Amino acid sequence: MSPRPNRSPALQRGVSVLAAVFFLLLFGLLAALMANVISVTHSAAAEDVLGARAYQAARGGAEWGLYQVLDPTNATATGPTAALPTCFAATSVPGLGATVSVSCAASVSYTEGSKSIRIYRITSTATIPGPAGLTVERSIEVTTEKCRDTASTVAPFGC
Repeated sequence: MSPRPNRSPALQRGVSVLAAVFFLLLFGLLAALMANVISVTHSAAAEDVLGARAYQAARGGAEWGLYQVLDPTNATATGPTAALPTCFAATSVPGLGATVSVSCAASVSYTEGSKSIRIYRITSTATIPGPAGLTVERSIEVTTEKCRDTASTVAPFGC
């Protein structure tokens, strides 16, 4: 049996250097991938927050429009035969980093017996500028009615 040839330590050093370079590249690639995932997650979370803000601003605009149309103080109800409130002009309200546009359309007016009824459609759209030129927009549309009873003798003359 012949003796095994003696391998020199210089030949084995090259393998460990190649393995070290391979692992450095692998870990660098994983770190870059994790940084990209974290960045995308943060920007998606920021867009979600802006969307929620835009929704709340649009909802506030719709509630403001309902208040204008439904006339809770009965300022237009001077008598049972007073006309129902008309729609307000389209309004743009800046504030809280959002621009809210509120519009109203009186779609139907009709009479049932002694009751005068008008149906209103209110549209509220909020726009918020976001990061990197992105614009977040939410829109809410509500429909409501106002009724006045001409046979009523007591304010607010509602149905």
